[in-house]
Amino acid sequence: MFYEQHGGLNMIPERTYRVLPPERSESESLSRNGSRSIKILVYHRIVRGRGKENFCKFCLSEDEFRRHLEWLDRWGFTPITFEDYRIASEKQLELPHKPIILTFDDGYLDTYQVAFPLLKEFGMKAVIFVLGDRTIKNNVWDAHLNLLQSSLLEDSHILEMHEAGMEIGAHSMTHLKLTDVKEERAWEEISRARMLLEILLNAPVLSFSYPYGLVNETVKHMVASAGFTHACSVWTGPAVFGKDAYELRRIPILNSTTTSKLAVRVSSLFQYYSWMRWTAGKILRRKHPGYENELIAPLDSVESLYRSVNDYEKFES
Repeated sequence: MFYEQHGGLNMIPERTYRVLPPERSESESLSRNGSRSIKILVYHRIVRGRGKENFCKFCLSEDEFRRHLEWLDRWGFTPITFEDYRIASEKQLELPHKPIILTFDDGYLDTYQVAFPLLKEFGMKAVIFVLGDRTIKNNVWDAHLNLLQSSLLEDSHILEMHEAGMEIGAHSMTHLKLTDVKEERAWEEISRARMLLEILLNAPVLSFSYPYGLVNETVKHMVASAGFTHACSVWTGPAVFGKDAYELRRIPILNSTTTSKLAVRVSSLFQYYSWMRWTAGKILRRKHPGYENELIAPLDSVESLYRSVNDYEKFES
């Protein structure tokens, strides 16, 4: 086996992470290929039929997901993986004209049962972030929210999707909030997840997704030192793709995201404006700790953009 040198499943790599992540200049080196305008979508569950799942905001219907893929195909978007991007940054691959990255968090079973067949039908790739602890069989981290218990992927599903060209990334060991635990525990969650998934796949695992999208500088440095080349947040991070390889901003897809709303989300206007809203929200929360706003909520339309501006101006006045 390629990773036999790890010496067993119980070994935890020594905590020797660097002070700073390595400098990245990918956005500059690939700007001619349009890489600076790459958008990353984040899905969670793709569900069939009508049931309680349809009321969960992170559950998109199978029919709507098909419409998303049809829309992306019609408008010339080509899904790539972070590995594709890494190889292109080394000038060994030319990116397509309109690259986009589709990601799936948490590793739900319906990613294999519902999303995977549709991705194959359209000839599209995706990045699937799964837990390193393969004994966790459902979304236990949501128990306190009284959400439906949902089954997770089995090892065989992960292997099949990997062999079909999907990129498998790590989503920590157990879905902890990495910013809320001690450094030693965070390091174990990050480094051990990569090691165990590499043993499963017998291949490198180079992309990471922060649970809950929560990240700070310490956690980011750990991810870089654990050997990952790219890491995804959700709301945070620069508006420009590749500016910070360890805090890549993603666009959340909810159960209300129709194709018209998807079109708004993949526009550069949305990317920059959502970044400005997030930045303004940080400033407001620092100045006014009691102020709870929707500055980082997704934009549904151009009209909602203007409403947000008006709300912000009313608060400031």
